[in-house]
Amino acid sequence: MKSCFFLPLFAYFLFSCNENESPDSDVEGSLPFKTDYKISDLEVSGFFENSAQPKGKVSLKEGSGLAYSRQNPGFVWTLQDKGNKNSIYLLDANNGEIISEYEIKGTKNRDWEDIEISIGPEFGKNYLYIGDTGDNNLEYEDYTIYRFEEPKFEESHRFQYVTLDVPLETIVFEYPDKSRDVEALLVDPLTKDIFLVTKRDVFSLLYSLPFPQKIDQKNLAIHSGTFSFRIATAGTVSEDGKEVLIKTYDRIFYWVRESDQSFVDLIATLPSLVPYEKEVQGESICFDDKRGYFTLSEWSDGVIPELNYYKRK
Repeated sequence: MKSCFFLPLFAYFLFSCNENESPDSDVEGSLPFKTDYKISDLEVSGFFENSAQPKGKVSLKEGSGLAYSRQNPGFVWTLQDKGNKNSIYLLDANNGEIISEYEIKGTKNRDWEDIEISIGPEFGKNYLYIGDTGDNNLEYEDYTIYRFEEPKFEESHRFQYVTLDVPLETIVFEYPDKSRDVEALLVDPLTKDIFLVTKRDVFSLLYSLPFPQKIDQKNLAIHSGTFSFRIATAGTVSEDGKEVLIKTYDRIFYWVRESDQSFVDLIATLPSLVPYEKEVQGESICFDDKRGYFTLSEWSDGVIPELNYYKRK
């Protein structure tokens, strides 16, 4: 491995859902891929029910990101973007109701755009990753990802505003060329590498932050590829690392990983599409523990968004 990340990734391959050997990361030292497929030619996966199951209205105006809770099964984490609090919200996955609001002490919401759940530095723990990566005007010099252990809901938190003072890792990074607007954050649980998919480029770009990410100095994101679609608004990786979803306002792209594929090799292949009933301003997606997926929109034109669920067949 080159550049400033000298620790070999195989030293961190402690997690695999099926206990198979994890694929090596090819983030560094590889040429960026460039896909060339027509969206109209993509097939629709038959793994999911075609119609969404509405779970309930969500009374957040700017929901931007979803992560299915592992500490609290049956609940989903979300957040709001620019101009809102540095809080995450725990939703009841069965009805969309806000159960608790958690302010994360030591963080700042400049423009939070996505939330992901995955493993992290300490083996056996689940972490939330908050991407303060939005930049509508392409004006910022650097960006931040906050990483902390997933909170445990307590009954005393129900319908309360709770301030959490938790051990917090702040991953600051910059892009190698210019400012970027990113709303899709993904974490590979097999390598703990972080991936970012841009929104406002002619075609969406993939950038990478290999593990271990620095928390004491600025990281440099690596350009890892160019997609055949644009305006990516959300992304998620399944708990076992075998499936990936990236959504735009119009579609959701889906990849299934082979046992020997790195994340970049996977995402460079031809995706399929999964069912999506277009939302007013859909900027959130996550897998659940049954391998289905949730989507959520922001409010727009007075339409209160619905927490939608697509069931695995």
